[in-house]
Amino acid sequence: MAHLLGAEALHLEFPTKIVFDSVSLGVNEGDRIGIVGRNGDGKSSLLAMLAGRLEPHGGRVTVRNGVRIGVLDQGDTLDDDDTIGGAVIGDIPEHEWAGNPLIRDVLQGLLGDLPWEAKLGSLSGGQRRRVALARLLTGDWDILALDEPTNHLDVEAIAWLAEHLKRRWSQNAGGMLVVTHDRWFLDEVCNTTWEVHDRIVDPFEGGYAAYILQRVERDRQAATIEARRQNLAKKELAWLRRGAPARSTKPKFRIDAANELIADVPEIRDRVSLQSLAVTRLGKDVVDLLDVSVAYDGVPVLNDIEWRIAPGERTGILGVNGAGKSTLLGLIADTVRPTTGRVKRGTTVKVATLTQQMDSLEPHLADPVRVVISGLRTSYTIGTGSKAQDLTPGQLLERMGFASEQLSTPVRDLSGGQKRRLQLRFSIIACVTCRAVSRSTCDCVTPSSREVPHGHPSAPSRRRPVRVSAGENSAPPRRSSRRSSVASRRSMPRSPPSARLSPTTIRPILSVSARR
Repeated sequence: MAHLLGAEALHLEFPTKIVFDSVSLGVNEGDRIGIVGRNGDGKSSLLAMLAGRLEPHGGRVTVRNGVRIGVLDQGDTLDDDDTIGGAVIGDIPEHEWAGNPLIRDVLQGLLGDLPWEAKLGSLSGGQRRRVALARLLTGDWDILALDEPTNHLDVEAIAWLAEHLKRRWSQNAGGMLVVTHDRWFLDEVCNTTWEVHDRIVDPFEGGYAAYILQRVERDRQAATIEARRQNLAKKELAWLRRGAPARSTKPKFRIDAANELIADVPEIRDRVSLQSLAVTRLGKDVVDLLDVSVAYDGVPVLNDIEWRIAPGERTGILGVNGAGKSTLLGLIADTVRPTTGRVKRGTTVKVATLTQQMDSLEPHLADPVRVVISGLRTSYTIGTGSKAQDLTPGQLLERMGFASEQLSTPVRDLSGGQKRRLQLRFSIIACVTCRAVSRSTCDCVTPSSREVPHGHPSAPSRRRPVRVSAGENSAPPRRSSRRSSVASRRSMPRSPPSARLSPTTIRPILSVSARR
């Protein structure tokens, strides 16, 4: 296999940390490499250095003559006033791009359901991501560098993208580097996995599943070696302590060294504790959508939706890009007004929204992370009752996966995943009782909460549409007696079942069993 790209002794550092130190890598023809790691460990930085968009502070990156590298980053750089056709094709004559089978396949797979002359400003976040992907994939590249390509994509688009990347090149041609947290996608398209951690990059053969098996075996061997080392250290310390009292001062240095050897054990890297903040108790009414319809410029998006959200309810919303998922969340958060129907909210309900953009962080880009969090609240309560614990802003951020040296880092210098994690903390801090969370792909969200293509083991079964009401999907509010609880459930109105998934309707996927 011919060599395409290489990196020798890469060194990269920021004012608050060293990201890479003496990293050497190579990309050959036929390599399909998935890059994994924690937020902030340098995945996007590594991709940018290899693609030539970021200059390392040490070492060099070499590219074979004639190799073309196409890059997809996490940012949205599309012009709102441009059309879909202008953004994807540009000034290329129609007879040229229409005769190219690669371009036709990309346009049909990603943009087949979108109007060619539609303005980009009128598209949803997922539709804009599809346009950006189409613009990249219509080009002829030897290496594709993809940074979170599945962000904001629906199930169908993710499945199509995986299939396209598998057949884009022959088996021993082309190269691909992809940063993603989608485990299914990594298993589908990758034959090599790079783990970025602790200033180094560890290569593993195979996709995500093979990488996990190999890493577990490495960790087991390392744990065995470490246990043997500690046993030897303890024996050494016990022998030193059994020495004669008159000689106790002579081996003091050796005793201190042995104690340091035992105590100097690094913390587990995956030390992220996700605990919910104490919230105000909800009343009987949370948010009720009663015969709600929404239309934009006369085009219906949601039609006759009835949804009653009960206290303690956890609901995932799935659907194709443009079906109205963000519009539905906007109704709950009171950022979208219904065309018909009404939205009823409880008096104690406070709604926090995690959007697809990071507008909430823009006023704080120059501020350190510690200052931003401390400006919101001075202390935070984790847990409830006797297990409640008060934490400072710094302690809270450390539980969210931020290292102590990162607390003084300006927000603009954080990685994309760290910014997303900080934005999520913004949403949780606001005494949230009902959380409207738009699609996110940061490490804080477990893979089970993301959309996966049909057929994947974690994919939801294609059941009949379900009803969404407080009486069916969550436990009723606590009552003084069993009789009053039963009476309360009987008095709750039932909602009619929603229609099948379409651009004008929704199909909720609930955390409880749905009625058939």
